[in-house]
Amino acid sequence: MQNVVGNNISNVHQTTAVQATPVDAASLRVLLEAFRADVAEHEAELSVVASSLHGMADTVGATLDSGDPQARRALTGVVTALPALVAGTAVQQAGEALAHAVAGWVG
Repeated sequence: MQNVVGNNISNVHQTTAVQATPVDAASLRVLLEAFRADVAEHEAELSVVASSLHGMADTVGATLDSGDPQARRALTGVVTALPALVAGTAVQQAGEALAHAVAGWVG
């Protein structure tokens, strides 16, 4: 990778750690709806990432509706990917809050 000054940069890694604080399903639903509203409001500026964010929100919603403990574990991908997808966007705060809530709900 090369930065704007022209210097080569190597061995740079980005990681995201989400702390899990226990969250109940009702609180998670509130954050999910807030996130969906935020994404809808900023859809034009989110461009192609908007469809991925909608998909993640739909996955969380479907998992909440199913109540299946196995499905909860599948949400670890959302917890990992969501903060990176929303970083630097208008929905960063709502996305990070949702990722933290999902991590707390999954346990």
